[in-house]
Amino acid sequence: MGEHPTADEDFHRLVDSIYESALDVAAMPAALDLFSRYTSTGSPRYLIWDKLAGHARLGVTPHGCFTNSASVPPWLPSPLDLPGAGPCCAPAGTPDSPDCTPMHAASHDGAVAASLAATLACSGLEQGIRLIENAEVCVLMSGTSAGSISAGQRERRLAHVMPHWVRAARMQQRNFELSGLASLGLAGLDTLDFGVMVLQADLRVRYANSWAEALVQADSHLSLQDGVLHAHCDTLQAVLRKLLDGAVRGRGAEAASGSWMHITSGGQPVPIIVTPLVSRQPVEGPWQLPAAMMLFGNSESRSVLDAGVLTSLFGLSRKESIIAIRLAAGETLNEIAEREFLSPHTVRVHIRDTLRKTGTHRQSELVRLLHLLPGVNLERAGATSAVRPRAPRSGTA
Repeated sequence: MGEHPTADEDFHRLVDSIYESALDVAAMPAALDLFSRYTSTGSPRYLIWDKLAGHARLGVTPHGCFTNSASVPPWLPSPLDLPGAGPCCAPAGTPDSPDCTPMHAASHDGAVAASLAATLACSGLEQGIRLIENAEVCVLMSGTSAGSISAGQRERRLAHVMPHWVRAARMQQRNFELSGLASLGLAGLDTLDFGVMVLQADLRVRYANSWAEALVQADSHLSLQDGVLHAHCDTLQAVLRKLLDGAVRGRGAEAASGSWMHITSGGQPVPIIVTPLVSRQPVEGPWQLPAAMMLFGNSESRSVLDAGVLTSLFGLSRKESIIAIRLAAGETLNEIAEREFLSPHTVRVHIRDTLRKTGTHRQSELVRLLHLLPGVNLERAGATSAVRPRAPRSGTA
C-alpha cells in the first residue's frame, strides 16, 4: 500500500513551516530542517538570485539566512550561464553536488506535482530545482539524498512537498515586491514639502510622512497621543473632527473640504485639506476601516518649489531659480531686490532671461507655470529615514 503523506503529522507541520517561512525569512532554516528530516534530504539550500542586479538576494541553509551577495557563502549553489542549463544551475564542484546539468523549472501549480515527480525520479534534488524563474529572479532549491528512506518513498514525499515550496516561493516574492513598492512610495512622500497623513474616523494616524511628523512634533497645538492626533484647542479639535467625519463618510469631490487655521505659534496660517481615501483594490485588516488623507500646508516656506527642480527643468541659474521662486510666492520686484541684495534692474534682467528659458512671455504666465510644478525637496530625496526635515518655526505669538 502506498504512503499517504497528507495524513502524516510531520507533513502538516512541515507545510505550516513552509508557508510561515514565506512570511518571515527568519523561519526558513527551521522549515529546511523539517524538510530535510521528512524527505531525507541532506544540506537543503534555498537561493534567490537577482538577475537584474547580478547577485544573490537571499541564501538560506538549515544553519541560517544570508541576505546579500557578500554574506552568501561560496558553497551555496549559484546560478551559472551554461549552455543548455539556462541561467540557473547548481555549480559543479560544490560540496555534495554532482556535475551541473539542466534543472527543472516549475511552470505552474497545476502541473507541478507530476513534473516534479518525473524530474526527481531521474535526478533528485542534487542538480537543483527552480521553484520560480522569470525575467527578474530565479528561486532555486538544492540538496542531496541522505539515504535514510527508500528512493521511492523519498520521491513520493518530495512530490507532495515541493508544490508547497513553489507556492510559498511565489508568496514570498510577491511580499518582497509589495514591501519594496511600499518603501519606495513612502520615500517619495517624504520628499514632499507638505504634510501627508492617513487617518481613520477616530483620528487614529495610520501613516504620516516626514513633514507631518515634524509639524506635529514642533507645533504647540497638536500632538500624537497613543497614535491618535489630538488638538489641545477645543476649537481646532472640533474642526479636525468635522473635516475628517465628512471625508470618511462621504465619497467623491463633495466630501473633500479644508480649513485655514493658525496651528503653529507665531507661524503663518496652515491650510488643512482632508479628502476621502478609497483603495482601487480590496484591502484587509485595519485598512478596511474608512480612512481619509489629511494634507498640512508648509508654513515654514513661502513656496514649496525647489531651486534644483527649476534648474533641472529649465536650465535656470541658481539666482534665476531663487528669484522665480520668490516671484511665485508673491513678492514684489523691490522686495526681491532687497532680499537678494540686487538692484531692481538686475532683477528685471534675471526675470527676462527666466521668461525666455521657460517659454513664457509675462510674469503672470511664469507664476502660473511655477504653481503647476510639484513641490519636492531634492536635498531630502535619497536621504535616510534618520534625517529629519527642518521643523516649522515655533515661537511666541
